[in-house]
Amino acid sequence: MITHVLDTSAWLAHLFREPGYERVSELLLEPGNQVGVSVLSLVEVQARMRHLNIERRFEEVVTHYRELFAEIVPVSEAIALRAVALRETAAARVPAIDTLIAATAAHHSAALVHRDPHLAALPDVRRSYWGRKNSTLMTLIGR
Repeated sequence: MITHVLDTSAWLAHLFREPGYERVSELLLEPGNQVGVSVLSLVEVQARMRHLNIERRFEEVVTHYRELFAEIVPVSEAIALRAVALRETAAARVPAIDTLIAATAAHHSAALVHRDPHLAALPDVRRSYWGRKNSTLMTLIGR
């Protein structure tokens, strides 16, 4: 059972050792944690690597993280429908991929680990996130 879902922002922080990466490392190493990512994060990580002109390392990065992640979670119909419901009741616009990743966490009753303040617009999100100045790291969705 997945206990945590990393949003792409948390995965990128870990990958590039940005603020908060230590907390992601702790989550990945903590016994009992089962940390997953949405398959959609692969697209976003590759885009960031392309932007930084290091996309040639993408396959290597994915291979490394497959060993750390409990699962790379596909988007099912149930997750897509959960995302639709989240977007319909969101207080503000949230990008579709972020909504699908949040719905992935909700579908698995897992903690969503992120640093995107716009995810607070989604219902059932306890408003704590880790931003550049905030050390809090995760938001619980649907627990």
